[in-house]
Amino acid sequence: MYKREKACTISFKLTEVADLWYTSVKNAKRILNSLVEKNWLTYIPGKGRGNLSMITFPTSFQTEVESYVKECLHNEQLDLAAHILRLPIPQSWIAKSSQDIRRLFGYQEDASSSDVLRSFISRPVTTLDPLKVAIAFEAHLIEQLGDSLVKFDPTTDTVTPHLAHHYETMEKGHKWIFYLRKGVQFHHGKELTSKDVEATLNRVKEGPASFSWLTKGIEQIECVNRYKITLTLDHPNPFFLRYMASPNLCILPADIPFHEDDWIGTGPFYLKERKENKLVLAAYDRYFRDRPLLDEIHFYVVSQEIADLVNYTVESDDDGLTKPLQKQEIESGFRYLIFNDKKKNVVCNPAFRKAIYHLLDMEVMARELNWEKWIEASSFHYSRSSHQPKNAQKIKPLLHESSYEEETLQLYHLDFTKAKQEADWFVERAKTYGIRIKSTSFTLDEFVERKMDSEADLIFMGEVSSLDPHLSFLGAFYNEKLLFRRMFPDHAIQWIDHQLELVKASPISEDRETLMKGIEEKIRGENLLIFQHHPLKTRTFHPLIKDVQFQSFGHIDLKKLWIPH
Repeated sequence: MYKREKACTISFKLTEVADLWYTSVKNAKRILNSLVEKNWLTYIPGKGRGNLSMITFPTSFQTEVESYVKECLHNEQLDLAAHILRLPIPQSWIAKSSQDIRRLFGYQEDASSSDVLRSFISRPVTTLDPLKVAIAFEAHLIEQLGDSLVKFDPTTDTVTPHLAHHYETMEKGHKWIFYLRKGVQFHHGKELTSKDVEATLNRVKEGPASFSWLTKGIEQIECVNRYKITLTLDHPNPFFLRYMASPNLCILPADIPFHEDDWIGTGPFYLKERKENKLVLAAYDRYFRDRPLLDEIHFYVVSQEIADLVNYTVESDDDGLTKPLQKQEIESGFRYLIFNDKKKNVVCNPAFRKAIYHLLDMEVMARELNWEKWIEASSFHYSRSSHQPKNAQKIKPLLHESSYEEETLQLYHLDFTKAKQEADWFVERAKTYGIRIKSTSFTLDEFVERKMDSEADLIFMGEVSSLDPHLSFLGAFYNEKLLFRRMFPDHAIQWIDHQLELVKASPISEDRETLMKGIEEKIRGENLLIFQHHPLKTRTFHPLIKDVQFQSFGHIDLKKLWIPH
C-alpha cells in the first residue's frame, strides 16, 4: 500500500487492511484505533458504502524506514534490521545507510575475540535434509555440516580418503571395504563408528528415489568391527566410489533420529541457530581436519535487492569502506528453457520446438539486455559447449508446420530479477511472431513442491553442478525433483536411463564424456530443452578477506575464509 502514499496520506478499504493483517474487519478497526491512541497515525473511517477510509502519518513511510534502519544499526539490532530489509522496499530508501549495513553485516570481531562474518541471503532455507535438498545453496550448507566417507578431487579427477582413511575393493568390484578414522567426533560428542555408516546408508536406501539410486546397488552391509565396514554390491560398479563421495551421503549418527533443526554431523561447522529468517554456523573445534578459521557465519534473509547490494565485507580503518575486490568464475551449470511434455499440446510438436529454438537466440538476447559478458551453452558443462546457429527466417514456416493456433501458452520463471528480464524479453520476442505467452514467476519453494507442473507449458530454469560433473550429470536425470525427469517424454527418459547405465559402467573418464555428449546430442536433436548460457558468478569481497575459493555448486569454501588482524 505504500506506493499509494501521497503527502503522508493513504486511502484504503478496511478489507484491504484486514487481509494484510490476517484478521477480521472488526479487529482491524480496533488495531487502527489503538495506533491512533499511541499517536502513530490519524485514522478517518470512510462513511457510507463505497467510501474509502484514510490514514495520515506524521512522516512519510520512506522517512520512517530510513530512521528505523538507522536506529537498528546504531543499536546493533541485527535481527530487527534484517526484518526491515526483507520488505519489498526500494533500494534507494536504504542507500544512505548502505555503508553502515555493510559494516554491521560484514566481518566483525566481537567482545570475546570471535571472528564473525555476517552475510545476506535472499530466501529462507527450505530444507537441510540431505535426502530432500534440491537447491544449490542448501546442498552447499550440508557440505559445511557433514562429511562423506571419501572426497572427490576435481583437480586430479580422483577420489581421496576422508572419514575413511583407506579403502579397497575385492572380488572384481563386487565388494568394497572402508577403514574409518579413529577419534572422529560428531557435533554431540559421540565417536564415529561403522554403525553410523550402516545407519546412514540404510536411511538413504529407504529414502526418496531422488537420492536412493546412490545406494541401490548395495546388496549387503557388514560392520566387521568398530572402524571397518564392508559393502557388497549386486554387480560391479566402477562409479561406486564416486557415489560414496556425494554430499548427500554425509554420515549421520545412528544413536539419534535425524532432525534438520538440530543438525548433528561431523562437518567443520555445526548448526548453532536456525530460524525462519536467520541461520548461524559455528566452527566445530573438534573437527578431525583443519578447523575453520572463522568462528561463526551468520546468514540473514533479506530482499533480493539488498542481498545484491551487500556482500561479504569488512570494516576498514579508513573513512568508510575500502574499494571491494571482485572474484568471478564460470558457474558449473547452465540456464535452459524446457518444454512440459506432460501437457500434450503444441509444445510437444517437433516443428513448434524448432521454432522456439530459433526464437531463443542468445546473441540477440544478450545484445538487447546489454550483457557485457556471457557464455553460450549447448551442454551441461561449459567445456563441452559450442555455438548454436539460429535462423529467425525459419520461425514462421515452422510455426505454420506446427499448426499453432495462437493459443496462449504459460511460461514460468524464477522470481529473480535476471530471470524475469529474460522471460519478459522472450515474451516480447515471441509476440512479434504471433506467439502468445503469459509469464508467471515461481519461488524455489514452489519449485520443490511442483506447484507449476500441471500449469506450465514452458519453464526457464537452471542446473548447477557439484565439484564432480559426472556424478552431477547422473544426478540431474535420476533426481525426481529436477525438471528433466518431470518434463521429458517417457521414451526419452528410458533411452537416457539406458545410456546412463553405460556411463556408470565406464571406468575411463573419456568414455563417459563421449556417452554424455551423446545424451546431450539427443536432447538438442529433439529440442527436449533449449540450452541458453553458462552463468558468470561475480562475488564482491573486502580485500582483507583472504583465501576466497569456490567450492561445490559455485559457492564459497567457508572453512578457508580468514581475516588478518
